[in-house]
Amino acid sequence: MLVQDWFATWFNSPYYHTLYKNRDLQEAEAFVDALVSHLDLPHGASALDLACGKGRHSLHLRNKGFDVIGVDLSEESIAEAKLSERDGLAFFEHDMRSLYWNEHFDLVVNLFTSFGYFHNKEDDQKTISSVADSLKSGGLFVLDFMNATKVKANLVGYEEKTIDTIKFEITRAVEEGVIIKRIHVIDGDVELDFEEQVDALEFSDFKGYLDAAGVELVDTFGDYGLNPFDAETSDRLILIAKKKAA
Repeated sequence: MLVQDWFATWFNSPYYHTLYKNRDLQEAEAFVDALVSHLDLPHGASALDLACGKGRHSLHLRNKGFDVIGVDLSEESIAEAKLSERDGLAFFEHDMRSLYWNEHFDLVVNLFTSFGYFHNKEDDQKTISSVADSLKSGGLFVLDFMNATKVKANLVGYEEKTIDTIKFEITRAVEEGVIIKRIHVIDGDVELDFEEQVDALEFSDFKGYLDAAGVELVDTFGDYGLNPFDAETSDRLILIAKKKAA
């Protein structure tokens, strides 16, 4: 059974931040470096980091000369991200389905599989269309998603992790076209259960959303080094789209 709005609970849990506290910052920065070089946008261009988490990509985009706004639904993540705010870098708690900027950004990025949470094609389309509305004419949208084909073929059904004395028992399955990670947390006498649910979206799904929103797909890559995408072997599905001129 799919749990609606699972992300509102899990992303605000301290256990989420514990489980993922060792994410590779160097990899994130190297990916941003590769993107910035490839996109060749001018210094001072405006960028939106959509579903920014604690702001690791936002911060590096600012360091590369962009004027950056980061938004995320998680109150805890935004509270931590705000500690890094400075001139040209701001963070807001906000739902990606209804952005309130209109033709404001030169670049919108949605990175590290921060999409596919809603299990509702209307909400997915609403998000992509909202991105399109927020872009200037000719603005660029970068969406970095898992390669669902490879993930499903290599799914690890069960694993255990212990981090800071907290035990995480993790099971994974594909149900109703959704990749589900169930996380059982054991923290002393406390036991809690959480879920992550991400729609197993593929290239054709995203192409349909982009076309309907009036943004044109211009590049497709398969990893953070921006190598070509292969549905069987690539780790990532990275799409770069451009808003059509009015």
